[in-house]
Amino acid sequence: MTFTDEAQAGGIALVERTDVSVVDMWGEIDIALRNEASAALARAFERDLPVVVDTSRVTFIDSAGVAFLVQLCRIGRDEGLRVSLHRPPAAVLDVLRMLDLDVPPDTPVDWGRTPTAPMPTAPQSLAG
Repeated sequence: MTFTDEAQAGGIALVERTDVSVVDMWGEIDIALRNEASAALARAFERDLPVVVDTSRVTFIDSAGVAFLVQLCRIGRDEGLRVSLHRPPAAVLDVLRMLDLDVPPDTPVDWGRTPTAPMPTAPQSLAG
Protein backbone atom coordinates (compact mmCIF):
# COMPACT_ATOMS: atom_id res chain seq x y z
CA MET A 1 0.00 0.00 0.00
CA THR A 2 1.34 3.43 -0.91
CA PHE A 3 1.08 6.63 1.07
CA THR A 4 -1.55 7.86 -1.42
CA ASP A 5 -3.65 4.73 -0.89
CA GLU A 6 -3.47 5.20 2.86
CA ALA A 7 -4.52 8.84 2.64
CA GLN A 8 -7.57 7.87 0.59
CA ALA A 9 -8.73 5.31 3.18
CA GLY A 10 -10.09 8.12 5.35
CA GLY A 11 -10.12 11.83 5.79
CA ILE A 12 -10.87 14.88 7.88
CA ALA A 13 -12.05 18.15 6.38
CA LEU A 14 -13.68 21.33 7.57
CA VAL A 15 -16.98 22.35 6.00
CA GLU A 16 -17.60 26.03 6.68
CA ARG A 17 -21.26 26.92 7.14
CA THR A 18 -22.55 30.32 8.12
CA ASP A 19 -23.77 29.19 11.55
CA VAL A 20 -21.49 26.27 12.38
CA SER A 21 -18.11 24.72 11.59
CA VAL A 22 -18.50 21.08 10.54
CA VAL A 23 -15.53 18.78 11.03
CA ASP A 24 -16.33 16.01 8.56
CA MET A 25 -14.62 12.67 9.23
CA TRP A 26 -14.89 9.55 7.07
CA GLY A 27 -13.33 6.12 6.63
CA GLU A 28 -10.36 5.10 8.76
CA ILE A 29 -9.27 7.80 11.20
CA ASP A 30 -5.69 7.26 12.31
CA ILE A 31 -2.29 8.92 12.72
CA ALA A 32 -1.88 9.24 8.94
CA LEU A 33 -4.48 12.05 9.07
CA ARG A 34 -2.67 14.20 11.65
CA ASN A 35 -2.06 17.06 9.18
CA GLU A 36 -5.70 17.11 8.07
CA ALA A 37 -6.81 16.97 11.71
CA SER A 38 -4.55 19.87 12.69
CA ALA A 39 -5.73 22.03 9.79
CA ALA A 40 -9.42 21.33 10.48
CA LEU A 41 -9.01 22.01 14.20
CA ALA A 42 -7.18 25.30 13.70
CA ARG A 43 -9.62 26.63 11.12
CA ALA A 44 -12.69 25.51 13.08
CA PHE A 45 -11.71 27.52 16.14
CA GLU A 46 -10.54 30.54 14.13
CA ARG A 47 -14.16 30.86 12.99
CA ASP A 48 -15.45 31.21 16.59
CA LEU A 49 -18.67 29.24 15.87
CA PRO A 50 -20.15 26.08 17.36
CA VAL A 51 -18.44 22.93 16.05
CA VAL A 52 -20.27 19.83 14.86
CA VAL A 53 -18.12 16.75 14.35
CA ASP A 54 -19.74 14.49 11.75
CA THR A 55 -18.46 10.97 12.34
CA SER A 56 -21.37 9.23 10.63
CA ARG A 57 -19.11 7.75 7.91
CA VAL A 58 -16.21 6.69 10.17
CA THR A 59 -15.46 2.97 9.88
CA PHE A 60 -12.44 2.81 12.22
CA ILE A 61 -10.81 5.15 14.72
CA ASP A 62 -7.53 4.63 16.57
CA SER A 63 -6.02 6.39 19.57
CA ALA A 64 -4.80 9.31 17.43
CA GLY A 65 -8.34 9.85 16.17
CA VAL A 66 -9.74 9.70 19.68
CA ALA A 67 -7.07 12.16 20.84
CA PHE A 68 -8.22 14.51 18.07
CA LEU A 69 -11.83 14.29 19.28
CA VAL A 70 -10.77 14.94 22.88
CA GLN A 71 -8.65 17.89 21.76
CA LEU A 72 -11.62 19.35 19.87
CA CYS A 73 -13.70 19.05 23.01
CA ARG A 74 -11.14 20.62 25.32
CA ILE A 75 -10.36 23.55 23.07
CA GLY A 76 -14.05 24.13 22.46
CA ARG A 77 -14.73 24.14 26.19
CA ASP A 78 -11.78 26.49 26.82
CA GLU A 79 -13.01 28.84 24.08
CA GLY A 80 -16.61 28.70 25.32
CA LEU A 81 -17.83 27.04 22.12
CA ARG A 82 -20.21 24.13 21.88
CA VAL A 83 -18.75 20.96 20.32
CA SER A 84 -21.14 18.17 19.42
CA LEU A 85 -20.72 14.76 17.86
CA HIS A 86 -23.19 14.09 15.02
CA ARG A 87 -24.48 10.56 14.40
CA PRO A 88 -21.50 8.63 15.77
CA PRO A 89 -21.41 5.04 14.49
CA ALA A 90 -20.67 2.07 16.73
CA ALA A 91 -17.01 2.18 15.61
CA VAL A 92 -16.66 5.56 17.31
CA LEU A 93 -18.96 5.10 20.32
CA ASP A 94 -17.45 1.72 21.23
CA VAL A 95 -13.92 3.16 21.36
CA LEU A 96 -15.00 6.22 23.34
CA ARG A 97 -16.87 4.09 25.86
CA MET A 98 -14.02 1.57 26.07
CA LEU A 99 -11.76 4.46 27.09
CA ASP A 100 -14.36 5.44 29.70
CA LEU A 101 -14.98 8.85 28.14
CA ASP A 102 -18.21 10.50 29.16
CA VAL A 103 -20.50 9.61 26.25
CA PRO A 104 -24.26 9.69 26.83
CA PRO A 105 -26.20 6.76 25.37
CA ASP A 106 -28.13 8.93 22.90
CA THR A 107 -27.01 11.33 20.20
CA PRO A 108 -26.10 14.01 19.46
CA VAL A 109 -23.25 13.92 21.92
CA ASP A 110 -22.53 17.38 23.28
CA TRP A 111 -19.07 17.68 24.75
CA GLY A 112 -18.80 21.44 24.98
CA ARG A 113 -20.19 24.19 27.13
CA THR A 114 -23.83 24.85 26.39
CA PRO A 115 -24.10 28.30 24.79
CA THR A 116 -26.91 30.72 25.52
CA ALA A 117 -28.16 30.47 21.93
CA PRO A 118 -29.53 27.12 20.77
CA MET A 119 -27.26 24.84 18.75
CA PRO A 120 -28.04 24.80 15.02
CA THR A 121 -29.83 21.61 14.04
CA ALA A 122 -27.52 19.33 12.13
CA PRO A 123 -28.97 17.98 8.89
CA GLN A 124 -29.01 14.25 8.24
CA SER A 125 -25.90 14.46 6.07
CA LEU A 126 -23.47 17.22 6.91
CA ALA A 127 -21.00 16.25 4.22
CA GLY A 128 -23.28 16.56 1.22
